[in-house]
Amino acid sequence: MATVYKFQVSMPLTDLLPRNRISNTIHLQHTIGSLLDADLSDMCDDIVALYQAHYGNTTNEISCKAYDTDAVPNYPRAETVVNAGIKWDQGSPREICLVLSYAGQHRGNKRERGRIYLQPQLVGTLGSPAMRPSQAHLDWALAWYTTSNQSFPDLGGVDWQFGIWSTVGKYFTTSQQAWVNDDWDVQRRRGLRESTRVTATRQG
Repeated sequence: MATVYKFQVSMPLTDLLPRNRISNTIHLQHTIGSLLDADLSDMCDDIVALYQAHYGNTTNEISCKAYDTDAVPNYPRAETVVNAGIKWDQGSPREICLVLSYAGQHRGNKRERGRIYLQPQLVGTLGSPAMRPSQAHLDWALAWYTTSNQSFPDLGGVDWQFGIWSTVGKYFTTSQQAWVNDDWDVQRRRGLRESTRVTATRQG
């Protein structure tokens, strides 16, 4: 029986405070049944290596944790951390992301559509965000899905499938397509928590 696992990838961006980490969650289905923790650890290693390859950086911290999909309580089954304590630096606002969207056969079904929020600003050769993402930004983001042997659909080999887990329907959909739009996304939850506040009082 196929088993679906959740993998959470996180990176300390700007500082090392846990609340300011940026993260993405992806789902992968193992088509021939459940796995041992050691096997999930190997997949965490592969996901971290994928992030290092696409961000072009092997010196900063990346963490990946593996979970069952619906266990209660749900503790990590495996974890890989590389370069612990080495934060990523970004000069532009952390909230600005480029979205890699993916879906099953039908894009219109929200339960069969997923998103990954990427930070091309961390790749020195791509430069800072302009009014719209450049073609180089779009190509870089789509490559996370299309590059042979170095993409989400290729993780783990033939026994693994990349896709979408519906928390409402409790079913997995294998991805069949992906796209990137030339429009920045703003994820306010990725913004730094406030460190100071300026206030004023006056009678109108």
